[in-house]
Amino acid sequence: MIYTVNGPITKEKMQATLCHEHFKCETDENYANQLYFDRKYDEAKIDEAYGVLLPVLQKLYSSGCRSIAEASPPLLGQNIKLLRKLSLASKMNIIPCTGYNLPKYVHRIHSEMYSEQLAAQWIKDFEAGLDTIDGIVIKPGHLKLLLDRGKLSDVDKEMLLAAIAANKKTGIPIHCHILEAAMAQEVMDLLEEEAANFEKFLWSHAIRDIDAGAINRAVKLGIWLGLDIIQKSTFEVNMNIIKEAIKEGYENRLLLSQDYDFYDESLSYGENHPCASLFTDFIPYCIANGIPADTIKEVISKNPAEFYDF
Repeated sequence: MIYTVNGPITKEKMQATLCHEHFKCETDENYANQLYFDRKYDEAKIDEAYGVLLPVLQKLYSSGCRSIAEASPPLLGQNIKLLRKLSLASKMNIIPCTGYNLPKYVHRIHSEMYSEQLAAQWIKDFEAGLDTIDGIVIKPGHLKLLLDRGKLSDVDKEMLLAAIAANKKTGIPIHCHILEAAMAQEVMDLLEEEAANFEKFLWSHAIRDIDAGAINRAVKLGIWLGLDIIQKSTFEVNMNIIKEAIKEGYENRLLLSQDYDFYDESLSYGENHPCASLFTDFIPYCIANGIPADTIKEVISKNPAEFYDF
């Protein structure tokens, strides 16, 4: 099953999917904590954001999109009540997440049993749900981590260990933000040491630091690659990576998205926002440049259904 804000759905209902988007990132950490830990919502904020975001989802739906994975972890203020309201109105499947939920400096004080406690919280998020709204127990459909640049830090290692433990217990897919190929190699070392389930691990932002060795290793292990910053300025590089993946036979390990904050883009550009450009511009661009339409359709529809299904 795939877990959405309206309950679980089958793979067949996913269809065309954006795998890494943000509806509205919250800069107010106190409010983010209230949303996650206390399930306390500000109805005025929800109504205001709903008015901005619904037209964005309607444009996406009319462009062919049917599912979106929310990539804002608890610390960035994922609003479950807002997501459910938007899903019901737009008919869009929205996959919420758990994951990165505490500032990393907390580890300096509370390092003892850190990974075990994080894992227990994330397992609880899945088993008990992020919230229950209108009788629907809303479970997270993936677990989002954000790793820093440079060497793998102690806190990031603990977060990875917690995510691996949560995945082993529940099956929840791990969506891991990694910006450097050298860091990805360290992460893969740890995943191998812990006998992690590579089939449910996504290296998000895999093209931010393109390295053939790291990509090849990831593909051989069965890790998913996030081509998730598909914006106007990156069309060509993303298209070329898709072509290379088709040539080498690993197009079935790609997950596509744009990494927009829908709220910010809508406020900045109004109806001219770029949040549907993957469908309106990038897919036609790929087809015009020789990528078979059936192949790009499978990448945008079949691949996400496989990754998020557990």
